Amino acid sequence: MPDDALQPELILASLGIHDATDVRPVSGGTATLIWRVERPGGLYALRVFRPGTEPNWRREVIAMATAQAAGLPVPALRAKGIWQDRPVMLLDWCPGTTLADALGHKPWLVWRLGCVFGRTQAAIHQVAPPADWAAEADEWIAAVGPSELELQQRLSEAPRLRPALLHLDYHPRNVMVDANRISGIIDWANARAGDPRADVARTFSILVVEPWQPGPQSLWLTIRRRILAMAWRYGYQSIAGPLGDLRLAYAWAGAVMLRDLAYRVDDPASWWQQRHLDQIRSWTTALKQSLGINTGK
Repeated sequence: MPDDALQPELILASLGIHDATDVRPVSGGTATLIWRVERPGGLYALRVFRPGTEPNWRREVIAMATAQAAGLPVPALRAKGIWQDRPVMLLDWCPGTTLADALGHKPWLVWRLGCVFGRTQAAIHQVAPPADWAAEADEWIAAVGPSELELQQRLSEAPRLRPALLHLDYHPRNVMVDANRISGIIDWANARAGDPRADVARTFSILVVEPWQPGPQSLWLTIRRRILAMAWRYGYQSIAGPLGDLRLAYAWAGAVMLRDLAYRVDDPASWWQQRHLDQIRSWTTALKQSLGINTGK
């Protein structure tokens, strides 16, 4: 069934929900469709995953439960199930807006909210991963792909920090803000156990390196992104302590980003062009060279 033919009322009924008074679509990510559901008891988010993504869905359910049990601001899971091969979940609606939208409307809050953003990620890394994930504490390394064998080897040989719960997609559109506080951390599909520095590097690459728009970036946006990154790092280190040399983790994050986003260049609905990938590749190559890792040049 095409995504645009899905009937959220039928999906809700399969979860035993029959009292919705209003159901309307909202913007979602590439992996899920989202509806805002109004019921007499409050507001909820219905997330519908694509067929064949049940392992990601189960991982997200476990990660959210782990984070919520640790007191982190994660929306409560109210119902879950499989509907016509599509995993679904009903979550409490997070009040407020995304951090990205909040800063777009109130850019003068970039330092304050950036610090909170960093402290919250440090709080995630204080949480031990689920016990069942202990055997996969090094699996995050392989996310760079089979072509990065030397980088994988260097990461495997390097001393690592105690495994923690990693979000691995922690960025301003996956964090909800309400009244200058973080009201929800969403989209845990990439969650893993591993070295917290990998999660830090992943966030840094999204904040600083990843292109955010098709054309040249304005000076104002460049400044705002840099301030946000500095505030995030300051907030993180205020809880976790100094991060040290992150070049190896940054090289990993760059390689992961190249692998994850390459498809966008061939997607006719995307504004991405080869030059956007080249920008990320140039940054990643410079890091590898500084570490003495072969870049194929």
